[in-house]
Amino acid sequence: MNLLKEICPFPFSVCSFDAVSDKLINCRKKAEIPEKAKSIIMFAFPYKVKNEKPLNISRYAAVTDYHEVVENILNNYCLALKKEFSENEFVPFVDNSPIPEVYAAALSGLGVKGKNGLLITKEYGSFVFIGEIVTDLYIESAENYAECINCGLCEKVCPVSLNKENCISRITQQKKEPNKEQIALIKESGSVWGCDICAEICPMNKDKKLTDIKEFVNSYRDSFTPEEDEAHRPYNWRGKEYVIRNMEL
Repeated sequence: MNLLKEICPFPFSVCSFDAVSDKLINCRKKAEIPEKAKSIIMFAFPYKVKNEKPLNISRYAAVTDYHEVVENILNNYCLALKKEFSENEFVPFVDNSPIPEVYAAALSGLGVKGKNGLLITKEYGSFVFIGEIVTDLYIESAENYAECINCGLCEKVCPVSLNKENCISRITQQKKEPNKEQIALIKESGSVWGCDICAEICPMNKDKKLTDIKEFVNSYRDSFTPEEDEAHRPYNWRGKEYVIRNMEL
């Protein structure tokens, strides 16, 4: 994709739609997939602003809501692609996507799937947001799904051994009141929203590039405070009161 190489400074790769068509996620966005979809262009958008960790939030929560940023970037790419390939459809997806994003991204060669379920890219490690464009344009791809080096460090340092049910990132975002075990996990983690424990220990995240996406750099702050404006923050979908709840546990 010479056009994307010219306009896109971020890592991207392609996998065929057929390779993931039997793994689609049943969500309302599924209806937006082009009828004769052939290719999926997978993108990785870096968000790590500093090497130092934030004080009481995960790295992705230290920057502005990525949905708005990534959606805007992908919409611009779609317009550019449509201008060159006017007979084809280009539909962007961010997070709320029918595409199994980590699997498709790993299959495309954009990165490898970590034992913690995260996509790990060569340039930016796992500190990336995934976005994709599904199109009925055929783009040559070479599927080569790969997983991480399986050193096991992420599982060893994770307080719940990568158990999804009690993942600290998940329980800090849940609406229902956390139980005693979950309260202890949140307190011990020191994070009021999200968790980076497994990512911070990962050797495949060592010495990776920082982001230069201006929206992330300009919006960065290293801690949550109850007085802050939650607009355009990653937790806004749930509500600031839940972050305050976690802080007051």
